[in-house]
Amino acid sequence: MLTHHTMDSQTQSHGDQDQQNPSGYEPTWPKDLGISPMPAASIFQFITRFFQVSDNPDLTEEWLSFFGEEAKVVMGDKVAEGKDELRVLRKGMWEKVKTRKHTVQKGFPGMFPLEGDGVLNLEFMMYGTVLYTLRETGKEVKMDWAAHGILVGRESKDGEEEMKKEGGGQGSSDGQASARGNTSPFVFGRYRVYLSSCVE
Repeated sequence: MLTHHTMDSQTQSHGDQDQQNPSGYEPTWPKDLGISPMPAASIFQFITRFFQVSDNPDLTEEWLSFFGEEAKVVMGDKVAEGKDELRVLRKGMWEKVKTRKHTVQKGFPGMFPLEGDGVLNLEFMMYGTVLYTLRETGKEVKMDWAAHGILVGRESKDGEEEMKKEGGGQGSSDGQASARGNTSPFVFGRYRVYLSSCVE
């Protein structure tokens, strides 16, 4: 059963956001998330770690650990579905870009009913900026972005969703997520990124 909880410790004002978010990866949360403490804390950890991994071109397998086997990802005009296509998408993300640094400014998690049944879906919106260094010219390009994610429970070997297990958040039992990858109890089922412009 879902309960409402306030999370004052994760509430930040504009004046102290930079001080409380030194890495740039920790988003500001609403004061009252309206969801239980375990998913709220796990989403925060999930987002923070996802962008840390995303900005490192050497962590492709760790990046893939944040997505389900049939996850669909849309980034601008690029679409990928399933791990094989996601691996190709990831490679393409670094073809013209030498470095990438995301800043996650705010996140808006919530629980929404799926169509046709009473199951609640764990989703979030977020927005921020990303700073690229282009390979050919060395030029820095800063862009605004927003994203929508739908999370699903990670399945263990016995088929049970990790998110439903008591005390979830220790990662999958199949060892697919390394210590540097996704150790949360869920993965992206859908993820869409909206960019202000494209890197040419």
